[in-house]
Parts: sequence; structure tokens; C-alpha cells
Amino acid sequence: MADPVDALIDEVLVDAYGEDEQLWSFRQVFEDRGRFPFRGQVVGADVEVLAVDYDGDERRGLVGVCRRDEKRYRVALLDVTPVGPLALETRQLFDAYRRWSGAPPLVVPSAAVGVGWRYPRFASPPAPVAAPLALNPMGDWDPEEEYWGEPGEARHPLVEEVFAAGVRPCFEMDQVIPGVELDDLDDPIVEAADLHRAGHDRHAIRLLEGVLGLDERCVDAWGHLGLIAFDTRGPGPAAAFYDKGVAIAEASLPQGFGGVLPWGMVDNRPFLRCLHGLALCAWRQRRWDDAETMFRALLWLDPSGALNAIACLQPVLAHQRWTPR
Repeated sequence: MADPVDALIDEVLVDAYGEDEQLWSFRQVFEDRGRFPFRGQVVGADVEVLAVDYDGDERRGLVGVCRRDEKRYRVALLDVTPVGPLALETRQLFDAYRRWSGAPPLVVPSAAVGVGWRYPRFASPPAPVAAPLALNPMGDWDPEEEYWGEPGEARHPLVEEVFAAGVRPCFEMDQVIPGVELDDLDDPIVEAADLHRAGHDRHAIRLLEGVLGLDERCVDAWGHLGLIAFDTRGPGPAAAFYDKGVAIAEASLPQGFGGVLPWGMVDNRPFLRCLHGLALCAWRQRRWDDAETMFRALLWLDPSGALNAIACLQPVLAHQRWTPR
């Protein structure tokens, strides 16, 4: 598989001849695709990075337009280290520029990628997604600011692990529903769910398949197909649909992802539902280890526990058969 950073460098430098043109090209791509502002450090000092620019000095290269104490500074971009959540494509642009410049890769502080836990990928095989869903940074998630029960109330040991990991970056994954605008009242996913509840599964399936025919990145459509199959055909057929939805979402997660995708940010819900469905399939098939790993991952991704992963974990750990509720 081609190195994505090398592929990005090739894309940036196409038709750019000589160092000056190549720097202008990098500057333009940062302007077009970079997500600003973000937090960074310059020689240990905290700054807010507002933009990336190029002033024509080839020796200095790209500069970061930084703000500190309401004053603006222009600093060589190679001297800027991002701190905290950083959009995936912006991180890749940093990596590409540093590699092109001959500088060593960024060493990202642990707080930027999560501490003590990394998301274990589950989809098999990985989905070939032409355009991964955007992963939008939403600040830091701080366990100290979350509700964990009444004072003195015992917490589950896994919740204690999540709490002890401390502050982690929070993200919202873009949701794709082709043909639906933000102000549209008609939502084919909602309509399909209503049809399934009413027992009109064939109509619901046709509707969902039509959505996927427009854009297969609609993770929610895969999740609802999985739900229909889970209720009517069993865990084997359902797992194939859930797996596809999880694979598309995982294609948007960087390697070593350790952040939070809260249920409260609604665009994260399709991925969380698909992963939960895949875990239920593993439980129902008595693949205890797989089910345990998935339910644990769900709690780390969504510590609020909206899908009640801990309640599912307890019978899984006890090897109790799945029963409908």
C-alpha cells in the first residue's frame, strides 16, 4: 500500500517546478485543506496557530502565523509543534511538509492522541474508501467534567481506567446521507427505521440500498441494514452489514487513534451503532473475546456509555448466552 504522506507530497508537487513553486504549492494546499486555528508550541511557548503562509524566503520556508497574548508572530513552520486535537488532514499536511523539507517527523505530545489506550480495528477486510469521512476536532474531553454517578458511588473498574487516562481529544465524524440537505424534512434513514418498526422490511431494505447506491459511505444505512438482518436473519448476515459500516468509519481514524467520539455529537452515532451491532453479533455467536474487545472499545470511544457497553460486558465476561430483551 502506498505511503499516504508520499502520495500527498506527489499531489502537492505536481506541476510545481523548483523550490519556490513547490513552497507556494504547499502554502496553497494548507490554505485549501488545513483546519485553523489550533493550539501549538514554539520553543515551549504556547501559541494559537491561525494560518500557514509563505513570504518568498526559500531558506525559511513556510511560516506559521501565530498568536500569543493578542500579538501575532510569523514563525518558521518547522519550529511549530501542534498540541492537542488536530484534524487528520492538517496533521498529514504537516507530515508531508516536514518530510519534503528533510525534517524529522513530528513528535506529538501524548495528550494529542490519547493516553494508555488505542483503538483496535475490527473491520475485515479494511474498506477501500476513496474519500474518508472527515474527523473534526471538538476540543478536549475531560473526565473531571463528566457525570460519573453520585459522590461516593462505586465506579466500574473499566470506568476507573477511562477516568485515569485523563484528558483526551474529542472528535465528531462527518455523517454522509446522500441527497439530503441540512434543512430537508425527509430523511431516508428515519423513514427506513419507521418502515422496519412497522414490519415493512422489504421496503426499508430497498430504501437503504438506494441510499448506498448514491454513496456507500452512508454508515447509518449499513447500520440499519444490519439491524434489520439481526432481527430477521440472525447474527451472520447482520455482521456483514455492520462490518461494512465499521470499516468505512475506521478508514477515517488515524493509526493509533486514542480519542473520544461522544454519542452526544450526533454524527458519531452511526459508527457507534455499527460497532455496537458488530459486538452484539459476536456475543450472539459466542465469540466471547471479540465481543469483550468491542464492548471495551465502545466505552473508551464513548465514556458516557450511551449504548450501555458495561451492561453488555458483564454477561459476556461470564460467558452467558445472548437473549433478546
